[in-house]
Amino acid sequence: MRLHSITLTNFRQFRGEQHFDLRTDKVKPVTLIFGANGAGKTTLLNAFTWALYGTFSDDVEEQHRLVTDSTWRTIMIGDSAEFGVEVVFDHEGQTYRIRRRSRMRKESDQQSPITPDLELWSTKPDGSSEEVGAPQNMIYTILPRGVSRFFFFNGERIENLVKKDAYSEVKKDIKVLLDLEQVERSLEHLPRVDRRLGNDIRKYGDANVGEIQQAIDELTKRKGILRDERKILEGDLASLEQERSSVLDLLRQNETAKPTQEQRDNVTRQLEEGKIALQEAVNERANIIAKRGFLAFAESLAESTSQMTNAMYQKGALPAPLKREFVDQLLEDEACICGTRLHQHTESWRLVTQWRQRAGLQAVETAWQKLRGQIDPMNADRRDLRDSLSQAVKRIGDLRDSIARLEEQKSELDDKLRNNRQENVQKLESKRIDLDIRHGERQRRLGAVGSELEQVTKNIEKKVRERETAEVTDELAAKARARSNLVRNVQRALDEILTIRSEDMRRRLDAKLKTTFRSITYKNYVPSLNERFELTLHTDVDGVPHPVPKSTGESQILSLSFVAAVSELAREIRRERRAEGDPAEDAGTYPIVMDAAFGSLDHNYQEAVSRALAQMAPQLVVLVSKSQGLGKVVAELNPYVSHLGVIESHTSLAGTTEDDIELGGQNYPYIRPADTDHSLLKEIKR
Repeated sequence: MRLHSITLTNFRQFRGEQHFDLRTDKVKPVTLIFGANGAGKTTLLNAFTWALYGTFSDDVEEQHRLVTDSTWRTIMIGDSAEFGVEVVFDHEGQTYRIRRRSRMRKESDQQSPITPDLELWSTKPDGSSEEVGAPQNMIYTILPRGVSRFFFFNGERIENLVKKDAYSEVKKDIKVLLDLEQVERSLEHLPRVDRRLGNDIRKYGDANVGEIQQAIDELTKRKGILRDERKILEGDLASLEQERSSVLDLLRQNETAKPTQEQRDNVTRQLEEGKIALQEAVNERANIIAKRGFLAFAESLAESTSQMTNAMYQKGALPAPLKREFVDQLLEDEACICGTRLHQHTESWRLVTQWRQRAGLQAVETAWQKLRGQIDPMNADRRDLRDSLSQAVKRIGDLRDSIARLEEQKSELDDKLRNNRQENVQKLESKRIDLDIRHGERQRRLGAVGSELEQVTKNIEKKVRERETAEVTDELAAKARARSNLVRNVQRALDEILTIRSEDMRRRLDAKLKTTFRSITYKNYVPSLNERFELTLHTDVDGVPHPVPKSTGESQILSLSFVAAVSELAREIRRERRAEGDPAEDAGTYPIVMDAAFGSLDHNYQEAVSRALAQMAPQLVVLVSKSQGLGKVVAELNPYVSHLGVIESHTSLAGTTEDDIELGGQNYPYIRPADTDHSLLKEIKR
């Protein structure tokens, strides 16, 4: 999907018809548009999603006021005003023109909610054009609504992606974008098919098979209930963690509570590190016992083996005076080393054969020599085992003592905040405690659900095996059973495919996230996309990862890096599909339209983000204010800019003075006093 142009007609701030060319190329993929605060940057951003989906983002106020206020005031009661947005773009070899528009009849000074008309035309490479039926469904096919959050967003609010309660929706949207949704949809439909087959088995099978199938159905139903509960619990945990994080942030910002909260943060961090170290020490002890624990019981065995080999040595049995292989060769050659012939059954042959019985095998002697080499060091190994276990046990004890002391310190700090003289601090701490309790309850329930789900799955597999071996005489029941087995095999295969592809996708996203984030930040922070698709940030101290409290700016950079990773991976995966036969050259290509990309960033980050933006997507529309975009931002982006524009703001506010913006050595209108409030979208010719 590549944007060609956007046209706004009496759409909110934009009066009249405003058209802007957005076509870019690989060398210069950026469109840069400046606008003052309130001029209409957010409106322009939302014009794209309104045209595509008929919706605005949550930060747009008075969403029913679609007609420009100055235009609305000029028309008479009973007259109508036309408004709308038209976007032209190409996608997978076809050009599309989407137009969402309507006429609003003025019944009063207030605008009423209205459902506009949607039209979509497609133009093929040969120039033929036709109107598309079911246009909204076609748009959802090109770019699903949920996925659009990664490509049309407000930079100041993009940090919502890093919130813990957002991960489930983010994960779902990414799966849609990266073609995993079809597998999940198949997994949702297969159990319905299996239930119908189960009904046939119960209907046509005998009592025994019917009883087994009834048990399978009940277990499968229970499995579905547990899965739904697990999903709810995971969402609850994420929300509670996010709410608890917000409470802790408020405590850190409170002047009275801040010092105590900082101490508690430090103690909490040490406590988490201590628990991790304790688990490592316990694992180390278990590893020592598993690999070398047998040495503790080998003292008498080593001693008796040594005595036995010494006795054999004294008797001359070890090492063997003659090797059996040597004697075998003499008998085969029928000649002794002294020259005597060793014909079979002669006296000489009989004597040499007797010697053969007393000769030792080379393999036996080699084993004996190895054994002698191991007996003596075994005592040293036993002493080393004792020392290693003593050290591990001491470390475990020290860590447990340290954890106990830290828990006492944390308890004292908890009491200090709970008994703080300020009522708002007490309320915050009480809320934190309540959130901790609720979080613990959900965590325990989640563990119980996981255990029960595992057991139910095993019971289903057991019952299915019983059903496979049960005797079925009815032909219809036998067919239903065979089909049910096939459905379950397909379901297991799809489960494995989904697990493998999801993990592969997550790992690739995580790698790209780290690369992009590293190119922007100047701090020693490392981002991660964990198994739950949560975006986290940590720093390494002596090889130990420590979570980093994310500032607004760092959350914004983390989210921007994630969006860049998603965009790049989408193109990669679609190119891989193309290599398998997909003819579309631009498969997986989507533009990024972003407002306020630099609002919460300091100057160092502004420069770094500007440098990275041009690499984020094959087409980029950046909306910035003069204070955000001039200087280093323009200097970094300028080599990649195809189109440069200004949202010229006209305001009726008394006392407003003219303001210009200087671009390329020339001044352009930025803010102008006027009789009415409206904006104009103007392109600057380069």
